[in-house]
Amino acid sequence: MPRGKNMQIRDYMTKLFEAFGDVEEVTREMLLEQAELIHTISDKCQSTGLFLDSQVRFNQFVQEIEADDNVEDRLLHAWCWVMDRIVKAPTSFHMDGAVILTMPLVARYLPPVEREPETIVVNLDEDYKAPVGNQTLCELIMERRHWPQGATCATQEADGEILYWDAPVQVVEEGRKAAGKHGMMAEIGLKHQVDFWFSDMAETRLATDWNTAVITPHCLLLSYLDVLQKNKVPFDEGVRLAAEWVTQLGGESRKDTEEEPEADATVLSLGRATAHCFKPYPDTQNFYYEA
Repeated sequence: MPRGKNMQIRDYMTKLFEAFGDVEEVTREMLLEQAELIHTISDKCQSTGLFLDSQVRFNQFVQEIEADDNVEDRLLHAWCWVMDRIVKAPTSFHMDGAVILTMPLVARYLPPVEREPETIVVNLDEDYKAPVGNQTLCELIMERRHWPQGATCATQEADGEILYWDAPVQVVEEGRKAAGKHGMMAEIGLKHQVDFWFSDMAETRLATDWNTAVITPHCLLLSYLDVLQKNKVPFDEGVRLAAEWVTQLGGESRKDTEEEPEADATVLSLGRATAHCFKPYPDTQNFYYEA
């Protein structure tokens, strides 16, 4: 991923903190003194593909701040709000994203300043895109060992963020086709996002099929059971592993006392997906399932 523009933003942020000096608290006056630099940082943030892809989310940030009538100084409030998100960023990659999505909030509450106009070049195909890994989105999501309650499916954004939705799968699939470079948030809407997740690595990964894949609980369940079946895992061990795995993800494992009581079957369910693990023949040795 080209890092030139992100490094430039990071350098400007370093310059800003150096201008503040070694102080315990940043004041309104200090922010006003650095208005030109903050506006410059804001402009560079707003020229990135990540910011343009996340315009809906940024507008929500603005609404949250301006809806709070108890805020006496929105400039200071925005600065503290920004710092909180930067400090909580788990990696430098996420920190870059936090700066890009939040510094324009601070500039919003500063008076305008006269500056030389700058030519801004935006490349949505390459700007702020996580490195592409060697796993499918299904394989990447399986690493989390958790499926959020109420989620019908999951997709991935260009920065590596995995979003979980409660909208009908067909709606999300259509949104994924239309989203292109603009991100899924603009297509599906924040109200349908039930969770998000970045893979727990120093540098976030993109799945090989990130811009097309829509992953459902059914995909995850069948993918895991297929692995057990293809590897010819012994039946009892396979049932145990599958039960542990589906329970970790928030699903359920139980004995089937209705449809296949004589087959000593185990029912695995995750979201609306269900699979039956049973021995089709008395001498079946390896793991077997039917969805």
